[in-house]
Amino acid sequence: MEQQNEVERILSLSLAPLSRVEIMRELLKLKVKTNSRNMDAASLELQLEVYADELTRFPADCVLQALQDAGRQKWWPDWGTLEGLVTPIQDLRQRLLRDLKAHDNMIPVRSEKERRYNNGPKALGDFLNKLHPDDQ
Repeated sequence: MEQQNEVERILSLSLAPLSRVEIMRELLKLKVKTNSRNMDAASLELQLEVYADELTRFPADCVLQALQDAGRQKWWPDWGTLEGLVTPIQDLRQRLLRDLKAHDNMIPVRSEKERRYNNGPKALGDFLNKLHPDDQ
Protein backbone atom coordinates (compact mmCIF):
# COMPACT_ATOMS: atom_id res chain seq x y z
CA MET A 1 0.00 0.00 0.00
CA GLU A 2 2.88 2.39 0.79
CA GLN A 3 4.38 1.80 -2.64
CA GLN A 4 1.04 2.48 -4.31
CA ASN A 5 0.66 5.71 -2.34
CA GLU A 6 4.16 6.73 -3.37
CA VAL A 7 3.42 6.01 -7.03
CA GLU A 8 0.21 8.06 -6.79
CA ARG A 9 2.13 10.91 -5.16
CA ILE A 10 4.81 10.87 -7.86
CA LEU A 11 2.26 10.74 -10.68
CA SER A 12 0.33 13.61 -9.08
CA LEU A 13 3.51 15.66 -8.79
CA SER A 14 4.36 14.91 -12.43
CA LEU A 15 1.12 16.67 -13.41
CA ALA A 16 2.08 19.92 -11.65
CA PRO A 17 2.17 22.92 -14.01
CA LEU A 18 4.99 25.31 -14.69
CA SER A 19 4.52 28.77 -13.18
CA ARG A 20 3.01 31.38 -15.48
CA VAL A 21 6.16 33.51 -15.19
CA GLU A 22 8.34 30.61 -16.33
CA ILE A 23 5.94 29.82 -19.18
CA MET A 24 6.09 33.43 -20.37
CA ARG A 25 9.90 33.36 -20.24
CA GLU A 26 9.97 30.15 -22.31
CA LEU A 27 7.43 31.53 -24.80
CA LEU A 28 9.56 34.65 -25.27
CA LYS A 29 12.62 32.46 -25.93
CA LEU A 30 10.59 30.53 -28.49
CA LYS A 31 9.43 33.78 -30.09
CA VAL A 32 13.05 34.89 -30.53
CA LYS A 33 14.08 31.54 -32.03
CA THR A 34 11.30 31.29 -34.61
CA ASN A 35 9.95 33.35 -37.50
CA SER A 36 6.37 34.55 -37.47
CA ARG A 37 4.04 36.76 -39.37
CA ASN A 38 4.20 40.42 -38.54
CA MET A 39 2.09 41.39 -35.56
CA ASP A 40 1.63 44.61 -33.75
CA ALA A 41 2.77 44.68 -30.13
CA ALA A 42 -0.77 44.39 -28.74
CA SER A 43 -1.55 41.29 -30.84
CA LEU A 44 1.74 39.66 -29.88
CA GLU A 45 1.14 40.36 -26.20
CA LEU A 46 -2.37 38.95 -26.43
CA GLN A 47 -1.12 35.81 -28.20
CA LEU A 48 1.57 35.23 -25.57
CA GLU A 49 -0.98 35.74 -22.78
CA VAL A 50 -3.41 33.25 -24.31
CA TYR A 51 -0.68 30.65 -24.89
CA ALA A 52 0.58 31.10 -21.32
CA ASP A 53 -2.94 30.71 -19.90
CA GLU A 54 -3.49 27.54 -21.90
CA LEU A 55 -0.09 26.04 -21.05
CA THR A 56 -0.71 26.36 -17.30
CA ARG A 57 -3.12 23.41 -17.69
CA PHE A 58 -0.26 21.06 -18.60
CA PRO A 59 2.60 19.42 -16.66
CA ALA A 60 5.75 21.51 -16.40
CA ASP A 61 8.13 19.13 -18.15
CA CYS A 62 5.64 18.53 -20.98
CA VAL A 63 5.40 22.27 -21.60
CA LEU A 64 9.17 22.68 -21.57
CA GLN A 65 9.62 19.76 -23.98
CA ALA A 66 6.89 21.02 -26.32
CA LEU A 67 8.38 24.52 -26.43
CA GLN A 68 11.85 23.09 -26.99
CA ASP A 69 10.54 20.90 -29.85
CA ALA A 70 8.68 23.88 -31.34
CA GLY A 71 11.90 25.90 -31.16
CA ARG A 72 13.55 23.48 -33.57
CA GLN A 73 11.10 24.53 -36.27
CA LYS A 74 11.48 27.56 -38.48
CA TRP A 75 8.04 29.04 -37.78
CA TRP A 76 6.22 30.12 -34.64
CA PRO A 77 3.70 27.34 -33.85
CA ASP A 78 -0.04 27.78 -33.90
CA TRP A 79 -1.86 26.73 -30.74
CA GLY A 80 -3.01 23.41 -32.21
CA THR A 81 0.57 22.36 -32.86
CA LEU A 82 1.65 23.14 -29.29
CA GLU A 83 -1.39 21.47 -27.80
CA GLY A 84 -0.68 18.40 -29.93
CA LEU A 85 2.79 18.18 -28.45
CA VAL A 86 1.77 18.44 -24.77
CA THR A 87 -1.57 16.62 -24.65
CA PRO A 88 -0.48 12.99 -25.27
CA ILE A 89 1.99 12.92 -22.38
CA GLN A 90 -0.44 14.56 -19.99
CA ASP A 91 -3.24 12.19 -21.03
CA LEU A 92 -1.02 9.16 -20.42
CA ARG A 93 -0.12 10.34 -16.92
CA GLN A 94 -3.71 11.16 -16.04
CA ARG A 95 -4.87 7.77 -17.32
CA LEU A 96 -2.19 5.97 -15.27
CA LEU A 97 -3.17 7.86 -12.13
CA ARG A 98 -6.88 7.26 -12.74
CA ASP A 99 -6.30 3.53 -13.35
CA LEU A 100 -4.13 3.24 -10.27
CA LYS A 101 -6.77 4.88 -8.09
CA ALA A 102 -9.56 2.82 -9.66
CA HIS A 103 -7.61 -0.40 -9.09
CA ASP A 104 -7.13 0.55 -5.44
CA ASN A 105 -10.87 1.06 -5.02
CA MET A 106 -11.67 -2.29 -6.63
CA ILE A 107 -9.69 -4.33 -4.09
CA PRO A 108 -11.90 -5.33 -1.17
CA VAL A 109 -10.51 -4.70 2.27
CA ARG A 110 -10.35 -7.61 4.70
CA SER A 111 -11.56 -6.83 8.17
CA GLU A 112 -9.15 -6.89 11.10
CA LYS A 113 -10.85 -10.00 12.48
CA GLU A 114 -10.57 -11.73 9.11
CA ARG A 115 -6.86 -10.93 8.90
CA ARG A 116 -6.17 -12.01 12.47
CA TYR A 117 -7.92 -15.38 12.39
CA ASN A 118 -7.85 -16.39 8.74
CA ASN A 119 -4.27 -15.96 7.58
CA GLY A 120 -3.74 -19.57 6.60
CA PRO A 121 -3.00 -20.49 2.98
CA LYS A 122 -6.56 -21.68 2.33
CA ALA A 123 -8.16 -18.48 3.69
CA LEU A 124 -5.73 -16.33 1.72
CA GLY A 125 -6.38 -18.38 -1.44
CA ASP A 126 -10.14 -17.99 -0.98
CA PHE A 127 -9.72 -14.23 -0.56
CA LEU A 128 -7.55 -13.96 -3.67
CA ASN A 129 -10.03 -16.06 -5.68
CA LYS A 130 -12.76 -13.60 -4.75
CA LEU A 131 -10.69 -10.84 -6.36
CA HIS A 132 -10.55 -12.61 -9.72
CA PRO A 133 -13.40 -15.15 -9.88
CA ASP A 134 -13.11 -15.41 -13.68
CA ASP A 135 -9.56 -16.82 -13.41
CA GLN A 136 -10.75 -20.09 -11.87
